[in-house]
Amino acid sequence: MRIRTLGVIFAAVMMAPAVPAVLAAQQPAGAEAVPATHTVVKGETLWGLAARYLGSGFKWRAIYEVNREAIANPHWIYPGQVLRMPGAVTSVAVTVAPPAGAPVDTTKPRPPAAVPAPEPTLNTATGRTVFKREYAATPATAVDSIEVARPFPTVLVGEYLSAPYVLQSAKVPGAGRLIGSASLDPQGHLDTRNLFKGYDAVLVDPPSGAAGRKGEQYVVLRLGPALYRIGQVMVPTGIVQVTNDRTAGTAVRAQVIAVYGEMSPGQMLVPLDTTGIHTTVRPKPVSGGRSAEVQWVLSEPVLPTTSAFIVLNLTAGDGVKPGDEFSLFRDRTGADVDGGNATPAVAIGAAKVVRVTPFGVTAIVTAQEQAALNVGVAARLTAKMP
Repeated sequence: MRIRTLGVIFAAVMMAPAVPAVLAAQQPAGAEAVPATHTVVKGETLWGLAARYLGSGFKWRAIYEVNREAIANPHWIYPGQVLRMPGAVTSVAVTVAPPAGAPVDTTKPRPPAAVPAPEPTLNTATGRTVFKREYAATPATAVDSIEVARPFPTVLVGEYLSAPYVLQSAKVPGAGRLIGSASLDPQGHLDTRNLFKGYDAVLVDPPSGAAGRKGEQYVVLRLGPALYRIGQVMVPTGIVQVTNDRTAGTAVRAQVIAVYGEMSPGQMLVPLDTTGIHTTVRPKPVSGGRSAEVQWVLSEPVLPTTSAFIVLNLTAGDGVKPGDEFSLFRDRTGADVDGGNATPAVAIGAAKVVRVTPFGVTAIVTAQEQAALNVGVAARLTAKMP
């Protein structure tokens, strides 16, 4: 006799959009079983790992998406780096007792009492939340699993942490400092390298108020340009993590765990904080949204493209929120000197807001139709977060 599952599981499922129950995705033919993690060795690439585990090198982005906090540039992964692998699902089980009044076979062991549903797991290959259900209908308890849709966060943590943002001035109260390398050269002196890469050992002076305990993480910042009538741009160059508890009177040892740009001695440290961005709510289209203008593009490339960070001349006071979407376009022009027709507006692309301060708004370019993405391009709010 089949036993019904706990109501608490379905209560959890109700929090996500209803979809048909499906089995976990099967591995492509020829691909190896996907481990939970993979430790990178010399010579490996995301393309090669995707071909090995997912059956096609073209699926490299699936690995990149679940490791955005550890991979600053998908073209570069480093020996010793531990990557989470998509599709390696470790599901959780919930034991279900027979319903009240059901006949019980006393010759067979009774299952334990029903327990609250534990945290579901995420099948990163399908983007769905996985629940496991257990039945006590046979001597050998049958187990199956269901998957329900789980939307990706509106703003990815990696997007938020690597995005430049605008402050009032170049002075950041309580900021710490990246002192330099913690490695020794062959003569036994501290290495004097000027640029750091992933997994380098460094010495830091933690931000004010930070305990400097093992495991604490800080964002490393460099100064960007000072934008006229807007503020000072701060550019994250990476993240460091404390490896040894702080000892009074000494610098703190840390390790570089993410690199977003040129990280060098003397740059500032601020606490890592992602409070307020963990939402899966999507913005809703609006008409007649607020207008803005692109003030700066990170790295000032000749031909900015998708994934480029841009700063708009709006602020938190304008009601802009992370997740808001803007269209980018060249505005219409007036009639020419001979009285001809005006030139209509030309769509250039789209951008999603990832960071908002009282002094500026940072967005990431999500789509592009024209190469003319530069300072002065017009922007208009097209979708608004609730």
